[in-house]
Amino acid sequence: MTMKTMEDRLVTERLAAFSTSMLSDATGGTGVLAPGLLRYSGSGTIAGRAITADCAEGSVQAIFAALEHAREGDILVVRAPGKSAYLGDMLATNLLRLRLAGAIIDGFIRDRSAISSMPASFFGRGLYPVNLRRREPGVAMVPVVIGEVEVSPGDWIVADDDGVLALHPDQAEPAIAKAMVGERIEQRIRAYLLEGLCMGDAVSRAVSDVTG
Repeated sequence: MTMKTMEDRLVTERLAAFSTSMLSDATGGTGVLAPGLLRYSGSGTIAGRAITADCAEGSVQAIFAALEHAREGDILVVRAPGKSAYLGDMLATNLLRLRLAGAIIDGFIRDRSAISSMPASFFGRGLYPVNLRRREPGVAMVPVVIGEVEVSPGDWIVADDDGVLALHPDQAEPAIAKAMVGERIEQRIRAYLLEGLCMGDAVSRAVSDVTG
């Protein structure tokens, strides 16, 4: 396992300061992974670089290969086809050992009672106790398609209770800049609403205050 660069640490902190909803507003919804990914552990917003695994059905061999490239704070993104669990207590514990921020499993996970108290954030599309334990290799560290979004190794992943967002590396800074503006506008809208303004007037005045 290698360490995060200082630049990556700063971008991670800045992305994690925003909700996925705010960042989605900033990107116009671009990069939001298909709905239905549920959070089974962790809290708050996590952000980190993607390491990817395109699994053969019922096999986690591609996950093991991807973890050879893991750095502290990375987020594992897995295409996980078929009726088999791809993450459970043992793999989750290994991700903690490697200090990953979490995992996005586009498929089933298991051992909810064991992983629910873990500090890392694990997402999946449902619970299923069966692990087929097949050994087909799959492919690691290649682009994977989750819904309609392609996630490549090194992309930025942001995830929270509302969903999961993927950003190409050159999209991170523009998204952060727009999210900062959006956050300021929302703060002003909230203040005007509490003063008694109707929604339309609150929005108009807030946008004018922030953007001129």
